[in-house]
Amino acid sequence: MNAAPHLLEVVGCGSVSPVGCTIDALWETEPPHPVHEPLLSNPAQFVGVRRVNLRQEALVGWEKEARLRRASPLAYFMTEAANQAMKYVPEILPGRLALVCALGTGSVIYSRRFYSDALKKGRHFASPLLFPETVYNSPVSHVASTLNISGPCYTLMGDETAWTDALRVAMVWFARDVADAVLVVGGEELDTIALEAYKGSGWIRRGLIATEGAGAIVVRKPVGRSPCVIKVDAPPVFFRSRQDQRNAWKKIFTKYGIQENLLLPSNITPPDLLKNIPGASDVARLKNDLGFAFTASSAWAFIQAVEYRKQHPPFNLVVAGANTALSVISFV
Repeated sequence: MNAAPHLLEVVGCGSVSPVGCTIDALWETEPPHPVHEPLLSNPAQFVGVRRVNLRQEALVGWEKEARLRRASPLAYFMTEAANQAMKYVPEILPGRLALVCALGTGSVIYSRRFYSDALKKGRHFASPLLFPETVYNSPVSHVASTLNISGPCYTLMGDETAWTDALRVAMVWFARDVADAVLVVGGEELDTIALEAYKGSGWIRRGLIATEGAGAIVVRKPVGRSPCVIKVDAPPVFFRSRQDQRNAWKKIFTKYGIQENLLLPSNITPPDLLKNIPGASDVARLKNDLGFAFTASSAWAFIQAVEYRKQHPPFNLVVAGANTALSVISFV
């Protein structure tokens, strides 16, 4: 096995978000005002969310695919974003294109429905049609089958930093020469039970707006001069408590500085996290803030950073995990 490549070239991007089904919308369109939805535990209490319009032409078109007829919205988001990114590399053979996906909650809508039926009506009423859609790898298998991707396929779970782990998986596959290009996807679908978790964590009280969607990129080994080359810095800075999390941010600021060479995503979870960390207000941040969607947020920030790099010198993008770690991706 060859050594893992030091750098990755970004050759394609795709996005599905509350602002539309194009990558241009991520920086050209202002996020819509949140809509208010009731909590599962207290229907009289409402929280603000941003949802993807499932009736957009780009998403409705996938309803014709037999494989997606019973799939959750997450599979639609990921398939459309991946299809957009793949259009930039039509010459890649299906067997030499790999797929790695990073997820936060996964197919949470079908998971809640399945267990809700079992708990309320009894185990005999737990739908066998829903169960296959509850597993984390289900939406990824839909993407691979629908888009005819026959290379390696893998799913990672975590907070926003699972996105950087997915990029590391791509590096390993290149080192093993099992792919010429890797499709990296991050996605999230929104369900009322997730809102309960965000409320219980205190994030909604601290300003969080939950959202959903997906982002995708295609990477390969750098070939000649490229407009966008990245390096995944390692190792990440892990934390297990709020104090650890604040210390992790301080370590990042100390290592990379707080001037032009450091860039923050538009969304930090919770939104008020950095207000008491010295120097945080001086660090440049991406636009627009679409809200919180775990790895979908990371994918959108990455795609925004690809565009940002066209007009700015090399910088380091912080991938801000809400639960476990902070990572950094260098745009060289």
